[in-house]
Amino acid sequence: MIHVENLTVKYGDFCAVDNISFIVDKESGITGLLGPNGAGKTTTMRVLTGYLQPAEGKIEIDHIPFDQTKERRLAIKKRIGYLPESNPLYPEMLVIEYLEFMAYAKQLEESKIKDRMNFLIETLELQSHLYTPLSLLSKGFRQRAALAATLIHDPEIIILDEPTTGLDPNQIISIRNFIKSLSKEKTLILSTHILKEVEDVCDRVIIINKGKIVADKKVEELQHSNSMVLIAKSNKDNILNELQKIHIIKNIQEETIHNSEFKRYICELKEDKPELLFNEIKKYDWDVREFASLERSLEEVFRELTVS
Repeated sequence: MIHVENLTVKYGDFCAVDNISFIVDKESGITGLLGPNGAGKTTTMRVLTGYLQPAEGKIEIDHIPFDQTKERRLAIKKRIGYLPESNPLYPEMLVIEYLEFMAYAKQLEESKIKDRMNFLIETLELQSHLYTPLSLLSKGFRQRAALAATLIHDPEIIILDEPTTGLDPNQIISIRNFIKSLSKEKTLILSTHILKEVEDVCDRVIIINKGKIVADKKVEELQHSNSMVLIAKSNKDNILNELQKIHIIKNIQEETIHNSEFKRYICELKEDKPELLFNEIKKYDWDVREFASLERSLEEVFRELTVS
């Protein structure tokens, strides 16, 4: 579990993270940490992993306070697997040497090293490049080797910054599925600029803008709107005029459908009670092809919350 309370981080006079609070645990599912460049999300991840010190606030990892005590800091870092956006690899090492070195560096029990390495090598499809220097790997293979090193000690808390950067489409699907499987047993935070990836993988989203949290909700809640889509036609009624008489509708947008007698009506409701609109529509003798909620894309929501 990650518990952040009133976290503030400053670079000189500049406040990069401004008094944010949140809790992430296994029950949260995969939590997406989003924000435009310079919003404070990378700074937040670096504080959570001990790379930076906050100016103010409290952080607890698995109920252990994050402070300057060496024993506590080590205990916390053993619980965390962090994949930064820029992977700090040792270019002269072979892939297999690097994974073994990271296993010892992260104090994985020697009896578990071989099995853990074999599992990650197979899962991340590194078999063909085990004896290749890291400097000669493609960007996709470097990313997979770095992810393997991140997970080598089987951490309870996993923080991934742009984990699918440089991967081809097939590898992206494979890694996404792997990340989903990890979330069943781990506390997992994922940061990415690929909003489609967030929609496919994440259960919850925290959006940071200008150092502050501007949204913290489940993905489906963020995409939900108070608007309904009605596709219908009528031989006797002017549907737009009739809809404008319905008290629960706040705004209406009428759209023509190419080569069709049907029209599309986007009805923004005054309150989230689509059943009231449905009951009104039933009173008319209209041919109704569709009546459904209008779901917003995560990209629309993101721009709404972060473009000022």
